[in-house]
Amino acid sequence: MPVNHDKYEKIRTDFYNGKAGFGGEKELDYQLRDFIPPYPHAILHDIFLKHEHAYFQIDSILITPSTIILFEIKNIAGKLHIKQNPTQFIRESVNGERTVLRSPIEEMERKKHYFAGWLQARNIDIPLVDYIVFAYQNELTIENTSSHRLVFSYEIPNRLRNLEMKADILNAKQITRLANELLQTHRHYDPFPLIEKYALSIQDLASGVTCPNCEQLTMLWRTRSWQCRACGHIDRHAHHATLAEWYCIGGAQLTNRQFRHFTNIHSRHIAKRMLANPFTEMSGKKGNAIYQLSPRLFQTENLKL
Repeated sequence: MPVNHDKYEKIRTDFYNGKAGFGGEKELDYQLRDFIPPYPHAILHDIFLKHEHAYFQIDSILITPSTIILFEIKNIAGKLHIKQNPTQFIRESVNGERTVLRSPIEEMERKKHYFAGWLQARNIDIPLVDYIVFAYQNELTIENTSSHRLVFSYEIPNRLRNLEMKADILNAKQITRLANELLQTHRHYDPFPLIEKYALSIQDLASGVTCPNCEQLTMLWRTRSWQCRACGHIDRHAHHATLAEWYCIGGAQLTNRQFRHFTNIHSRHIAKRMLANPFTEMSGKKGNAIYQLSPRLFQTENLKL
């Protein structure tokens, strides 16, 4: 996308925020490997649920016999100032710029409310405990609010080991049953196609095939392989990654014409041969043919075929 596009900064910010959030969740996963309790339990990550009219997402859930612990994970750079009455969550960057962010404490209160309702609808009455987890160590200033809910990820194993386990409410079978129901009712989050999410047109974007070596849109088709004009890299199947890009941007279907525009290929016959691969399924004939893309395109080993 051109850097002067009016939605460039929004998409760029969303991308980096998403990447940071994923990194934070992986950091908590790593720390939880050090938590091996003597009681039955289940740990689930990134659960997206619906209760009544509301959708809500929980980064991680730990189910124990006497309580359920919810984790909201944040990966935020800079100093953090947290205040209450009114609730404020302020990030201060290295250059001193202050930005007011949505309070994860208030986000967690909303999620706890709907998750408690979700449990009650299944006749499960169990205490809920929550933590706001900072993936990496920030400088924190906390005013007028309880700090026991705010922890760094490396503190989590000790916090969990020191939790007081009261009378058992769930046995091992019930924990397994609840974990399975959470997985079954989990609603898969699908942000694609991105052109719909951001109200874009394919024409807003630069076309071409990305070089897997230098990551520029500089690949040209040379009879039997792609060759990069910038670094000279040769790859027979670079268009597989481009099909994965189309899946994210344009959706799970495309035509020969759309593929040619997206890859800068001029021959519909060459495009047709490229689209005859293990990751596409054609329906229709000739000019009306539609190609359905497989999610298997995202498997790393397939992109290297």
